Amino acid sequence: MKKTILYLSASAIFSLTAHADILISEYIEGSSFNKAIEIANTGNELVTLIGYELAKSANGNNEWGNRLPLDGIAIGAGDVFVLAHSDANADILSNADMTDTNVISFNGDDPIALLLNGEVHDIIGVMGDQNFGKDVTLVRQSRIAATIYKESDWLVKAKNNSDGLGSLDSSGGGSDNGGEPDTIIESTIMALQGNGWSSPYTDPTTEKYISDETFLIEGIVTAIQVNALGNDLPQGFFIQDELGDNDVTTSDGIYVSGFITGLSIGDKVAVTGKVKEDYGWTKVQATNVDVIGNGTIPVTNVRAASDDGDFDFTLERHEGMFVNIDQQADMYVARTYGFDYGPFRNNMVIAKSGLNLHPNQLNIPASAGANSQRDDNEDRRIIVETMIKAPNGAPLWYPTFGQDDGTGTTNDYIRNGDLVNGLEGVLGYSYGDFRLYITNQADEFTFIHANPRLSRPDVTGEGLRIATFNVLNYFNSPFDGAANPTGTNRGATTYAEFELQGDKIAAAILALDADIIGLMEIENNGFGDSSAVAYLVDKVNSLLPDVEQYAFVTSPDSAGFIGSDAIANQVIYKPSMVTLDTYRIIKMPEQHAGQTGKENGDNYQRDAITPTFKVNDSEELVTVSVNHFKSKGSTCWEDVAIQNGEDVGLQGSCEHLRVSAAQHLGNEMALIAGNKLIIGDLNAYGQEDPLLVLTTMPENHSVMPARMTYIGDEPMAGSNPNAISDSFGFVNVISEQHPAAYSYIYNDTVGTLDYILVDSETASKVVDANVWHINASESKLFEYSSKYTADLAKYPDLFRSSDHEPAIVILDVLGDADQPDQPDQPDQPDQPTPPSGTDDTTSNDDDEEEWYGGSTGLLSLGFLTGFALFRRFGQRYIKMNR
Repeated sequence: MKKTILYLSASAIFSLTAHADILISEYIEGSSFNKAIEIANTGNELVTLIGYELAKSANGNNEWGNRLPLDGIAIGAGDVFVLAHSDANADILSNADMTDTNVISFNGDDPIALLLNGEVHDIIGVMGDQNFGKDVTLVRQSRIAATIYKESDWLVKAKNNSDGLGSLDSSGGGSDNGGEPDTIIESTIMALQGNGWSSPYTDPTTEKYISDETFLIEGIVTAIQVNALGNDLPQGFFIQDELGDNDVTTSDGIYVSGFITGLSIGDKVAVTGKVKEDYGWTKVQATNVDVIGNGTIPVTNVRAASDDGDFDFTLERHEGMFVNIDQQADMYVARTYGFDYGPFRNNMVIAKSGLNLHPNQLNIPASAGANSQRDDNEDRRIIVETMIKAPNGAPLWYPTFGQDDGTGTTNDYIRNGDLVNGLEGVLGYSYGDFRLYITNQADEFTFIHANPRLSRPDVTGEGLRIATFNVLNYFNSPFDGAANPTGTNRGATTYAEFELQGDKIAAAILALDADIIGLMEIENNGFGDSSAVAYLVDKVNSLLPDVEQYAFVTSPDSAGFIGSDAIANQVIYKPSMVTLDTYRIIKMPEQHAGQTGKENGDNYQRDAITPTFKVNDSEELVTVSVNHFKSKGSTCWEDVAIQNGEDVGLQGSCEHLRVSAAQHLGNEMALIAGNKLIIGDLNAYGQEDPLLVLTTMPENHSVMPARMTYIGDEPMAGSNPNAISDSFGFVNVISEQHPAAYSYIYNDTVGTLDYILVDSETASKVVDANVWHINASESKLFEYSSKYTADLAKYPDLFRSSDHEPAIVILDVLGDADQPDQPDQPDQPDQPTPPSGTDDTTSNDDDEEEWYGGSTGLLSLGFLTGFALFRRFGQRYIKMNR
């Protein structure tokens, strides 16, 4: 029946026992305004609330900013008081004793508390913007108020379920059969896990996430989660059956949420509770745990079975178990240890059988092949985690990572492509991926360097050496250098970092030993003595004999800028090998398409510096066009007006403006005589639209340039440009010789963004070409910046001198004069390069700071993460019903 609000004297005082009887008993966070909080009096006498408030912490920001005083409300013995949003549905409002639109306007990431005299008396939810209660009804199973939220205290019901609202008897603490305790069924871990994607006692396809039955199972504790890790690993423990059932299709382990007090690894426990599917992870929601003995669990080597199909089903069969990733498991590092925007913490990614290729590296965007590659990447991935939130710096499970080996560098490193041999842990699942929570410690022998460090690029032969090198925002303006057009700094923030950055870049340039080098992401602050290019060249030349030293190409206006961005493209060269013949800037297309939503329609990209050199002692002319196409992390008119923010083809943003750049660049290069090279960061993977325009367009295929583009003040394309079905026939010399080559890693997918393209005639003069894996393959922790690396040692070596790999080509264009002495070539690796098998689409965003992959900004990252989760869960539940 409806309760009466009794406004009694403020002097009414009740006992501490009465305080203990007041708690939050039900929480509803449904669609629209279907929100309610039920407060219960579990005691034997009427209680009048004095000094109580219901409070909300918006996004778990550690402040109880929204409060609703409850003074004077009387709740009878065994009764409840319901507060609902005033616009909730009729079922909720029919049980409401009070309506509110302030506190009762919470979302699933807003903790709710009962405050008593300003202090937390009872709470539901966790601080830190975590979705503990989105789109669910939570019903309390215990009868004890708690100042720390425990997931195991709450029964999860479906979204908008308000069946028990308004009645304490229906608010948990037992079964739904008139208060009688549930019948407890003796079972096993293997029976609860089943041999499918979910427990046979749940059915996520019909939104049945918790079993009707309560089970009693036994197992040995293999790992204990003392404190919740984010929102995906609650307090609890892993257990594994002591004997198993000799059935490889069922897992012998499971995660139990709650009840860790007094537990130790090796305890044999009897667990009572219901089985729950928690976003694809099968767990037991414990109501009781008893220690009944002790035992040991040997580690299980992860092995695929012939009938597993996809590798993620191999992992499903091991979910919850204590496992080992050894050499035979065939798992490779796909992203070195660093920050993950999904769970918002540091971790690492490994993948089955090799590196994860970006879907568009070998496939036309949105093609069946690209979609298949994307699915394959998801199936082969494991996230390597720690059971506490890992701090910045070295991984907790690799204490000697990055330590000096006595020679000014380290042998304790992890590279992408390394073969894992000896990571042990327990296997969980969250955010759409399986996660290995490490329980042992790694050392330099845990990772077999199948992608070994090379001190020089692996190219052979004599000829003119031309390289491309993105130098990751080399800025000297904060350190008495000239100003750039924007007055901003994207590079080092301290002089020590700046010197380290320069030392690493200089070491890489010396080892490249190229005669012409195109540089990207160097500060656009002119060509004078205080310019970034002059400072860098001086640093490099101080390490070289006179005959080997570099000069840089200068504009006729030696103090001028190249365009209006903070960064520009530059060219350095050895006058002993070539002589500047023609200085040339190719202006790149701009877009001025008008305002569309938040997109103002004005978009720019960096101009191409395109000098022509005469090879000394030869009549050969070589034109090198150094480019840096529009970032994938920007936003252009088509992204908003046509694509509505969706990235179906996984090309990132602004692919149409990059197509316009490729079209214009190809046309301009056609006017130039001699040997022609297009090099640089084209911000497009191997089969994406701009590359198809410059190289080879598939038959019956076309791509679209951007609308409303201009070259300076001259119109290029109007509001309805023609599709492009022809191409310019440049040859991708790296992929011709090394089809599995990559130059960039975003999240855990690899591909080429950096290119050396030559015209068809020059292609016949190519002696050798390759990518040099010194940057993208390395841990970002070895970069010059100390912002996210804690006290990890830094080294002035060439490894991780940037985030893009350099690439180099040797051309047979030298004259009859003596050929230059070639540097000693690196030793070839003993181990084979790992096979490339291969997610996200965004590369280096030059307009924003980046960390562990391209910077798309939080909005784009949120979209991509949400899209990935939607796909992953959808795919997982489709597989359940095969």
